[in-house]
Amino acid sequence: MLSRRHFTGLAAAAVASPVVLLSQPASASPVGADSHGPDRDPVSFRSAYDACPPDPTAVVLGSPGFEVSGDATAALQAAVDEASRRGTVNRLGDILGGGRDFPLGDGGGIVLVPPGTYRLSAPIDVHDSVRIIGFGRQRPRFVLAENSPGYAGTTPRDVFSFRRRPVGGPITYANNDTFGSGLINLDVTIGAGNPQAIAVRFGGAQLCVLQDLDLDVGDGRAGIDHNANLIQRVRVRGGAVGFNAYAASAGWPTTVLDCRFTGQRETAIRANNDAKLVLVRTVLADAPCGAECAPGQFLHLYLENCVLDHVAEGIVINDSDQLPGATDPRIRYSNQVNLIDSVVRSTPTLLTLAQSGRRTPARDGVVRELTYGLRITRGLSSRESRADGVVVSLGSRDTRIGELLVSDVPDLPPVSTWVSITDVAGRMGRTAGSGSDDLAVFQAAVDRHETVFVPIGAYVLAGTLRLRKNSNLIGLHPRQTWLRTPDGTSYFGDPERPRALVETPAGGRNIVHGLGLDTAQNTPGSVNISWGSGRASYLADITTQFVKWHPDDVASGDPGYTYKGKHKYGVWVRGGGGVLSNIWSAAGWADSGLLVESSSVPTSAYELSIEHHRYREVVLRHVSGWRFFGLQTEDHIYGWQSQAVELDHCHDLRFANSVLFRVATVLGPSPYGVGLEQSRDITFRGNRGYRDKTPEFTQWGASAADIRTARVVPDPEFTLLEIR
Repeated sequence: MLSRRHFTGLAAAAVASPVVLLSQPASASPVGADSHGPDRDPVSFRSAYDACPPDPTAVVLGSPGFEVSGDATAALQAAVDEASRRGTVNRLGDILGGGRDFPLGDGGGIVLVPPGTYRLSAPIDVHDSVRIIGFGRQRPRFVLAENSPGYAGTTPRDVFSFRRRPVGGPITYANNDTFGSGLINLDVTIGAGNPQAIAVRFGGAQLCVLQDLDLDVGDGRAGIDHNANLIQRVRVRGGAVGFNAYAASAGWPTTVLDCRFTGQRETAIRANNDAKLVLVRTVLADAPCGAECAPGQFLHLYLENCVLDHVAEGIVINDSDQLPGATDPRIRYSNQVNLIDSVVRSTPTLLTLAQSGRRTPARDGVVRELTYGLRITRGLSSRESRADGVVVSLGSRDTRIGELLVSDVPDLPPVSTWVSITDVAGRMGRTAGSGSDDLAVFQAAVDRHETVFVPIGAYVLAGTLRLRKNSNLIGLHPRQTWLRTPDGTSYFGDPERPRALVETPAGGRNIVHGLGLDTAQNTPGSVNISWGSGRASYLADITTQFVKWHPDDVASGDPGYTYKGKHKYGVWVRGGGGVLSNIWSAAGWADSGLLVESSSVPTSAYELSIEHHRYREVVLRHVSGWRFFGLQTEDHIYGWQSQAVELDHCHDLRFANSVLFRVATVLGPSPYGVGLEQSRDITFRGNRGYRDKTPEFTQWGASAADIRTARVVPDPEFTLLEIR
């Protein structure tokens, strides 16, 4: 670690419990202390699910067979095991087809936890694709009892562990074959006398989430250890470290959205092993250090609209020229920091370079921009220039944070307003999810009700489900809740007349959440979703079917190569926008995974994963006002010719900490990652494009290219690339 100084005045570690009595020190953080003034925290951090979601397939803690009496450890683990078993039986979450030692179905499911306080004394294994979701006006709270066995030795030990269960093998931590797991809408308190306790050992690949959590770590070790895709509305109080971050599987970025880290003894965030972090509207407060990087490691760190409050050292990072292998500019420039439009208060040092000791002093007020690393300005022009090092631009002395931290992410509607598709079908004398066409049921539901809930299951839609301007369509698990087209239907058969499985209206205010959208195999005109919705709309926690484009001479049956098909687009944004979050578009036979056309709607796109297509992953045409945070693309072994991003007649776009990934086994080189044509005012802040494995193939020939002039920016790694 780079900072070992003791820090006094820690944040609260716990609240009172009817099960375990814990001490209650007052919070030291000034953020949010003024409930009505300019420091009021605008994020409520209330329960996201006010009542029990009406999903009969979920396992409910406390129901028969999963009763809790005293210690809840065994009952909760049994509930998780049962949810995993049900997912293995229903096969709804099957991605790997039994390959790589995975059980068919990957064992996904949901455990619902009623409000209350539950005592734990040992780790809970959160198996592949299982989501534990709390509900109630007050979130349920799990308390690790004081002086629990195994939490006071020399080895860190988890309270909740994201896991993988291979067939016939040992249970291991979650990895790049773990999809959709989640810990949602509950609180965890670590009792005294557990110095090695970690509240959550996170991990996994696409669609894995931590959302709506309070983690009171007290004198424990850490709130979150390791990482996956999305950490959202999580508060970590106390602990030696708030978030011990690594490269997410399999090297993806992690987005930390609307979070609070306060009162850590060593550092709010510690980055290890090529961590790629995007922090938005996140507070780091009352700690010796805000974010620090482990020795010998480079860091991709992006912060926007964040707050450093009462932090002795804001960011501590290794000197780029002191990194192992730093004579290679691709490694040297892999060390990247961007701090944008953020507020600093009572923080003497903004940036410290660990080896040289060089410090960038801070003052109370706004930081318009702080960068460390390679800056390329006026890129793709005859006036292109480069600089390396620290650049800082300060703004006003205003330290008010209330407006800065206002989230753009809409809340889900209260559960009490949801109408289940099962109930609508029953009133129509139908049974939804039975294998017959459910389009009439779904259309009637969205026509009659504002918010429609879709329980776990598979539902056939033989045509387009058209939402109204205020329609919401809600699921809880995209790997277990599928809307599917029939294969080979003529309705989706014309590629010149694309038709969507789900369509939202132009300018609508819609929420579509927690669903899998599957356009079958041979549907040449199919689109998984056509999105016309405007401001204040929300498309989140969405997946397509998982399949990789491959040539005819590849035997099907291996994971990802299960069929040869035809599709049009994955996600098609037609003039719309709003907030897009945690979307996995991996229907590789589509022309592109994300196509955005003719949109000037201010849009935030958080943690999108677009993969496995033959020619293009992301295409933007006539688009402005979009911000991408933690965009990840992947070219796989046979998709080596695929371009990561295409920009055509676009302006005013920002890409923050993108990972344009090419797997180590790609069969050939690709000339550039981002192609631009007639586009301007494009900013890339933080970029990961270099791999040390077969770099002649895995490294893009250039990071960006102007299609018209043939100018290129060759550098695969940079802190800033401005194209004016």
